[in-house]
Amino acid sequence: MPKFYFVVLLTLLVVSGCSFNGRQLPKSDIGIVSSNQTLPVPVHVVRHAMGETVVPLHPQRVVVIDPWLVEIPLALGVNLVGAPGLASTLQSLGLENKHPGIEDIGALLTPPNMEKVITLKPDLILGTTRNRDTYSLWSHIAPTVLVKMRSNGDWKRPFMPLAKALGKTEAAKRLINNYNLRLTEFKEKMGSRLQKTIVSVVRLIPQTINPLTKGSFSGVILEDAGLTRPPSQNLDAIATKKKAGNPVGYNISPEVLSQIDGDILFIVRYGFKNPVQAKIAGHQLMAEPLWSKLNVVKHNKVYVVDEFYWLTGSYLSANRVLDDLFRDIASSP
Repeated sequence: MPKFYFVVLLTLLVVSGCSFNGRQLPKSDIGIVSSNQTLPVPVHVVRHAMGETVVPLHPQRVVVIDPWLVEIPLALGVNLVGAPGLASTLQSLGLENKHPGIEDIGALLTPPNMEKVITLKPDLILGTTRNRDTYSLWSHIAPTVLVKMRSNGDWKRPFMPLAKALGKTEAAKRLINNYNLRLTEFKEKMGSRLQKTIVSVVRLIPQTINPLTKGSFSGVILEDAGLTRPPSQNLDAIATKKKAGNPVGYNISPEVLSQIDGDILFIVRYGFKNPVQAKIAGHQLMAEPLWSKLNVVKHNKVYVVDEFYWLTGSYLSANRVLDDLFRDIASSP
């Protein structure tokens, strides 16, 4: 165990020795008293990837330690006090000015700042099994629930379990129902064009052209919408992982640009240091000799987006993707 985490663990064991976090209570209607509250708090037992944990029935200070899950408490109206990669998520959803009280506890690709989380005094911590190695440390800060999630394309899997942990199952059902209603509306608006429309999605990252398959976040939404994918992207998570070593996409060279052709092409630019670099990368792609030969280019059906919501998230981002599908596909001739 790294020295930092060992020191943190010792500290947590001392300060949390009298708290309820480590206790396993057998019934969901038992009231407990934490170190910073004077009245009993109703709790329930939540089963998750690491076992069972007693959590507040209505948590008031939630921290998310995996960026894949940030949207879930936001969508359910829970008081989120800390999350990693927060700026990217809020900006992508147009919510940067609506949640000023949330602390950013780390970047998207770096471990969350445990010391900062301690200062936030959470009453519930949410993560995925990617946080498995530090689970015991998080559990000494507050009750911690980890869910299984293999990739960002697995975004539906943790939604209802975490909604239950947050005491928000009814709100979660309404969000799912609204999403399904919008899918029905989209399909009705598309009519006979639906299954004939081939939609390609490419993530453009520094020096890489990365087609996204049905195993990706947006791939799941496109499949839900009944849209067809190019043959090279018509791969589920298992087939994609077998092909590329990851379940969401694979890299191609400019010599095989025909693989990204279709009736509609969404290019999602991501990972660039600034907008200028992103634009340069886009211009370089469009300067490739085979680019102008793509049918989607000839018909002017290429849409470039710099939005994070095409890459990962939950029902908030899924609805933003649907907004784009309504605008760029269903409403187009």
